[in-house]
Amino acid sequence: MAPRLAFLRSATIVAVGMAIMNVAAYGFTLIGTHRLAREQFGAITALLGLLLIGNVASLGLQATGARRLATHSGDGDSAADLADAMLKAGRRAALGLTVVCLIATPLLMWLLHIDSVVSILLLAPTLGFLTLMGSQLGVLQGSQRWTELAAVYTAVGVGRLVFGGGALFLHPSLDWAMIGLALGAAVPALLGGFLLRGSAGASAAQVKEVLRETVHGTHTLLAFFAIANADVLFARALLDGTDSGYYAAGVIVAKACLFLPQFVIVIVFPSLASSPGDTVRLRRAIQAVAGLGVCAVIGTLILPDLVVTIIGGKEKYAPLGPYTWLFAIAGSAYAVLQLVVYAAIAQQEKRAALLIWVGLVVLAIAAGVVLGTDIATGLTGVKVLVAMTSACALLLSAGLAAGLHRQATD
Repeated sequence: MAPRLAFLRSATIVAVGMAIMNVAAYGFTLIGTHRLAREQFGAITALLGLLLIGNVASLGLQATGARRLATHSGDGDSAADLADAMLKAGRRAALGLTVVCLIATPLLMWLLHIDSVVSILLLAPTLGFLTLMGSQLGVLQGSQRWTELAAVYTAVGVGRLVFGGGALFLHPSLDWAMIGLALGAAVPALLGGFLLRGSAGASAAQVKEVLRETVHGTHTLLAFFAIANADVLFARALLDGTDSGYYAAGVIVAKACLFLPQFVIVIVFPSLASSPGDTVRLRRAIQAVAGLGVCAVIGTLILPDLVVTIIGGKEKYAPLGPYTWLFAIAGSAYAVLQLVVYAAIAQQEKRAALLIWVGLVVLAIAAGVVLGTDIATGLTGVKVLVAMTSACALLLSAGLAAGLHRQATD
């Protein structure tokens, strides 16, 4: 009974912190829907999608740190040395990603049809701060310092809402939105640095080992976040400005359902890493994530008008109302896939990334054929695209879970 109560207490602390993070972060997105024109909101949504994809380096560092500290047996390197190695690896990765993003500015402007150099340039420091934060979260998660972990998560959302939302109220434009996002991303990184101040002792070899393992985890997470955010880019490229704006608004519902059960992943990941092959624990976690998804879908079916009012207002997005439940299904399907992906990382299953990349290629071809040739246009195209993403996520979840089960059995 005592371990279960401790688990529930930890889960509650992390859930509250992540709930504040998600609500505050989505507060920024909702401000964007109301303050920006549909075309500009489509652009900021595409940039947010790129931030989510680029953020895989942060998540890879977090997963590596949590796994290494959770499986640390006390032999060899000390936990303090492992923690310091994580933080140093985070600083190196943040610097490298910032430089790469700056170099890629012209390419990103061309791909996303965004003329503002300032907006694209600001992606670099934003991703740099988020990457640095990832290493800090990994140390806190692996050390099971749940209260401090929740505090950093809270700072993520509060920073985005206060600085990003405040910037949009001062001046509703794409450039100001990105200025606010960059400033907001600095808040959790500064807090994490304060909580983990004084760390020292890691050798260069330890840092390299952390970076090497991070590459594998990041590759898998990159595949996941690429496929989880590719639909926004497909909508931007294959639908007209108005319909891509509708799709961007619907994605708010999908992302809410994706991140709603994220606390389950954070809490269960260290135990999945320390007990690889624990299919019972994984199955229960999948049931919890799926259960939250069912509740979200039912809510959108019962209160579609309220959902539309929240995500952007009935005047601008009323035609989207009858289809919000489709986005809830898509987000919930990707939430299940995300859990299975983390289970694969915990078990050091490196074939998971290949399967996800294959799924992305299939989804891209299907979207190109159906939307690019005008087989489905307008709101029909919006519905078809979200349905294809849902089906892809569910099929990949089933395939990865089956592979993990076979690996555990072997």
